[in-house]
Amino acid sequence: MKILKRLFIVSILLFCGLFSSGQDEYKPYFALGIKQGVNYSSVDFSPGVKTNPHFGYQAGLIFKYQNERLFALQIELNYSQKGWTEKLDTIDNSYKRSLDYIELPLITQIVLGKKNLKYYVNLGTSFGYYISEKESLEVNNELYRREYYEKKVQNNFDYSVLGEAGILFSNKIGEFQIGVRYQLTFTDLFNVGETSIYTNSQNTLWNFSIGYFFLNNK
Repeated sequence: MKILKRLFIVSILLFCGLFSSGQDEYKPYFALGIKQGVNYSSVDFSPGVKTNPHFGYQAGLIFKYQNERLFALQIELNYSQKGWTEKLDTIDNSYKRSLDYIELPLITQIVLGKKNLKYYVNLGTSFGYYISEKESLEVNNELYRREYYEKKVQNNFDYSVLGEAGILFSNKIGEFQIGVRYQLTFTDLFNVGETSIYTNSQNTLWNFSIGYFFLNNK
C-alpha cells in the first residue's frame, strides 16, 4: 500500500508538470456552488481486514477561481461520512463503524475542452477533522474480537491526497460539475504502539458527486 501511495503522489506531480506553461490570455472568473455525493469507503488495515462496501453521504460548498484557460483553483468545505464494514461470512459476528468528518479540500483543476461541455481533472490535498462516529457490533465468537472494537478513534485529524475526473456542463440555469474522486489518507485512525497489532489504519474512499454553481461572474 505504501508503494501505491508513492506512485499516486508522483503521478500527480508529473501530470501537473505537463501543463505548467503555454497558457493563453484568459478573462478570470469566480464561481460559488454546492455539491452532494455518495462515498464508497473502507479502511486500509495492516495486517489486512476484509471489508464489504460501506456507503456514506457527502455534501458541501465549492468555491472556484479560474484565471487561466487550463487551470482553476477549487476550494471545498464538506461534511463527509466514511467508515468500514467487516466481511465475516463464516463467523457469527458483525461489525460496522461510520465516521463523520468536516473536510477542507484544496484542489488544482485542469480544464480541457471548449464551449458548454468540458472535461476536467482535479488534483490536490484534503484536511479533515473527525467530529463523531457510530459503531455497531455483535460479538458471538470472542476468538474473533479485534482490538479496535469499542475503541475510540485516537487521531482527530485526517490528511489525504485526491484525484478526480469528470465533466463540466453549462446551460441557461448555471454550471454543473459531475465527477468521480479517489481519496487516499496518510494518517492512522488508531495510534501504533508496542502492544498494537495493526501498523496501519487509514481511510480510503471513492466518491461520486454532482455540483451546481449558482453564482458566477462569467
